[in-house]
Amino acid sequence: MNKFLIMIIVPEIEMNFETYIPNNKRVGTIKKYIYQSIIELSEGNLKKNEYEMKLIDRNTGKEYPNNVYIKDTNIKNGSKVILL
Repeated sequence: MNKFLIMIIVPEIEMNFETYIPNNKRVGTIKKYIYQSIIELSEGNLKKNEYEMKLIDRNTGKEYPNNVYIKDTNIKNGSKVILL
């Protein structure tokens, strides 16, 4: 399977989203797609720009580097990540 279903927690707007992400893309690319989707779904309530946002593992608190492929991280089906 080349996609993972993950939960994205966005504390700034107090919302959670579930989405499928491809495992053959880089974290930075996925972060950009997630950011654009959240802007649309939250009707523009997210005030930070996409370059300020960090994707963080909910369990460890570590930030995912932008240049790493999703398949090379610990993200898998059911993972919960925080977008700060």
